[in-house]
Amino acid sequence: MSISRTSSSSPNILFALYFLMFAAGGIYFTYFLIFLRQAGLASPQIGIINMCGGLVAFFASTLWGYLSDRTGKARLLLAFAIAANGVISLLYPLAQTFPAFLIIACTFAFFNAAIMTLMDSLALNLLGDRRHEYGKFRLGGTFGYISTTLTIGFLFERVGLRWMFPVYCVIMGLYALLTLRLPDTSASASRSALPSLKTLGTLLHQPGWGVFLITTFLIWLASSGAISFLGIKLKGMGASDSLVGIVASAAAIFEIPFMLYSGNIMRRLGITRTLWFAIIGYIARVSLYTVIPTPEWAIAVNGLNGVSYVLYWNAALQFNNQNAPENLKATAQGILVSTMNLASVVSALLTGGLYDTLGANPVYGLLAGICVLAFILFTTGNRKILFPPKTEPQAIS
Repeated sequence: MSISRTSSSSPNILFALYFLMFAAGGIYFTYFLIFLRQAGLASPQIGIINMCGGLVAFFASTLWGYLSDRTGKARLLLAFAIAANGVISLLYPLAQTFPAFLIIACTFAFFNAAIMTLMDSLALNLLGDRRHEYGKFRLGGTFGYISTTLTIGFLFERVGLRWMFPVYCVIMGLYALLTLRLPDTSASASRSALPSLKTLGTLLHQPGWGVFLITTFLIWLASSGAISFLGIKLKGMGASDSLVGIVASAAAIFEIPFMLYSGNIMRRLGITRTLWFAIIGYIARVSLYTVIPTPEWAIAVNGLNGVSYVLYWNAALQFNNQNAPENLKATAQGILVSTMNLASVVSALLTGGLYDTLGANPVYGLLAGICVLAFILFTTGNRKILFPPKTEPQAIS
């Protein structure tokens, strides 16, 4: 269903929704691990929280996608999950023990999985034939992320990180209310259209699907660990809270042109080659984290966010959507997000367990090696697409 057939205001609403979504994410995901560290948790405990949250999200993502395909009420499901997510975040400052933090984080992850799954699925459905322009609407998230990461660190230096959760909740409340202005994208699905093991098997046997999912798992394992512990690494190098926010905002600032032109890049290169170039971007980005001499250098390294994250994610969404049957679009998105969440689980175990033992740079070197492994796998599995054989010129008779 295209935007023109749903609501003339849908484009502006999508832009604003992504703005609020990533404005809140810029606060939470930039400073959450720092908050846990300041609350007295050790790196292994932080790793366990990340692991368990990712494990919950692994199962929840596909569940939320299935519920969306089953009911056709993605808008209402998304609004409910956003509101619940914001309210649950207010419990973090009240926690005093590791088990309390763990329970809150797992509950938070359950509803956050719905946001990650349903927002992009809903957006692609609303865009319809214009889904190649996804990056232009997702650009709202870039500006939202910049708006908070560039400014909120200065506030937290004065009032403390405990205030991140009330601010986060207010933004999520606005996000939930605005979501209700979107149209429902489809009527309630009939039982005959429900996902079955057979139809899911058809989805999983699409050409290149297995290599795509394994590659995504490896890339997200590496990038999740690198990004999650970047704030802690920079703080260990002497960075202030405001500099941590500036480093995070640099990633969003440099991704702007790639969001604007990702559709043109994919049309020119094709989805497979776009994914391939994005993996190279990840290799460079994660490797450079190991050699920065001062925390300020991370600003320049995060400039590779457009080449890595933006190109990979936007191309992955298009690949996912093109290969999914019509009645399994949200479920397929849930499978993709579940793959990413499983990668976060393994990453939390790996990074959290080794960070204090080996130190920052050896861990980041290991994560860069995982990116190289993903590159080898993806190149091998798609060599005929990436490097098609040259056709022999025909002889003139």
